[in-house]
Amino acid sequence: MTSATALPRVALAALLLLSAGCAGSKQDRADTLRWALSEVPNSLDIAHGFNNPSTIVQFAVLDCMVTLGKKGEVLPSVAESWTHPDPLTYVFTLREGVKFSDGSPVTAEDAVFSLSRHVDPKVASQAASYVTMVKKVEATGPRTVTVTLSRPNQAFLPTAALAWQIVPKKLAEAHPEDLGSPEVGTLGSGPFKVAKFSLTEGVTLERNPLYWGPKPALRKIELKTISDPETLRLAVSSGEADGTADVRPSEARKWTGLRDVTTTFYPADNIAFLSLAVDQGPLKDVHVRRAIAHAVDRAALVQLMTGGHGSQADLFLPKPQLTALYGDAWPALPTYAYDVEAAKAELAKSAYPRGFTLATPYDSGGENVKAMQAVAADLAKIGITLELTPLPSEKYITQRMDHEDLAVQMANLYYSTPDPSEVLPDLLSRASAKPQGFNFSGYGTAALDAELDDVGRLEGEPRREAITKVLAEVAEQVPYVPLYHNESAFALNKRFTMDAGTWTIDILSAVRPAGS
Repeated sequence: MTSATALPRVALAALLLLSAGCAGSKQDRADTLRWALSEVPNSLDIAHGFNNPSTIVQFAVLDCMVTLGKKGEVLPSVAESWTHPDPLTYVFTLREGVKFSDGSPVTAEDAVFSLSRHVDPKVASQAASYVTMVKKVEATGPRTVTVTLSRPNQAFLPTAALAWQIVPKKLAEAHPEDLGSPEVGTLGSGPFKVAKFSLTEGVTLERNPLYWGPKPALRKIELKTISDPETLRLAVSSGEADGTADVRPSEARKWTGLRDVTTTFYPADNIAFLSLAVDQGPLKDVHVRRAIAHAVDRAALVQLMTGGHGSQADLFLPKPQLTALYGDAWPALPTYAYDVEAAKAELAKSAYPRGFTLATPYDSGGENVKAMQAVAADLAKIGITLELTPLPSEKYITQRMDHEDLAVQMANLYYSTPDPSEVLPDLLSRASAKPQGFNFSGYGTAALDAELDDVGRLEGEPRREAITKVLAEVAEQVPYVPLYHNESAFALNKRFTMDAGTWTIDILSAVRPAGS
């Protein structure tokens, strides 16, 4: 782990690059935002970069058919309107005059291809689990797109606000595997356009003069990666960077007292968890999985990882989604209180009563290093040894998305809608248990897939009952151990303001110069 007082060469180089960009007129500085990321955006295409640093850039450049409002409600975007004539059909009408940043028109064919490509195995889209309900997409008029679902699904519209990024058909068709890479880039109709994209030098965005919506308040956005958290904080504190959304909750106290910087916290649509690969070795045994759940001191992890800006998770959904679904009356389902003796008793029921050893790779540059060390210490108390193997972030992420050496993994995944159908198929469907999917546990059955279909098609109380049934199965079978919910935060130099919250999709466009 990097020392909090050290300045690693990569981080220092990033800081110097930021400093070099300080020159220029006061007007240039006034409407230029220098944004710091803790990880490198790997792709400007959600199919190949469905992760926080990549999507931050994507949503500033690429429009979706619809978007989300401040309360999580679905609002028009490239589609000015839509109808829902029957449970399986959505008919979208595109706005007139929407253009890509190169001046070419956004057509119904572009919109059709941009959605249907996610189900193409050649693309191997990381957003595929979001569109499994889509049966057919077709242009039914010059400005009309009709989507036919294979089954009713309440999550289709809110998840379309994320996955249905519109790109030119010609460009995407020519680059099924490398659209969004630094070599190919991307082309959108959003508020900004890409001026530069380099894995080593960062991303530069410029205002898109052809944008159909309100003129962006910023002329230019420069994004640089500063992987060391203390170096990132110092960059924001000194004014070398104007802002970041990569404020670790565990380090909240370090951020809240910074001079000339406003740090704002808000509820995150997240769930931090351990995934247990149910098809591997001892983890095939449900008693082993229950033993692990009892052995992990989740309350201690909350203190360690959220810095007072989080709470323990007992149910396997983000807190804002649970609140939207159940209000304050969350269902009483089986939970696994921290209890070493209960953990030992469960392990004694398994085929591995004396414990075992598991090779466990982890992201040496990620935020979960301390948490994985704490989990390993907890499990050692009952005879389970995690042989922690640090991997560089890029290698770890690639390996995880390829579903290699999953065993016991920790993840903290952030979602963007109030709908549980965004999360449950993503983490529990058999479709998502394949490489590039997010079902790292590998848990899934035909019966569970049918239950997930019910979650999508039902409404009201029947839907709540269907979701509760799925959550009860997770609690019983323990393919995942929910750990905690936390708040998100952004830190911003007081020369800027930002109107963002839980459901903000395009956070960069939410920044504007103070007083403008």
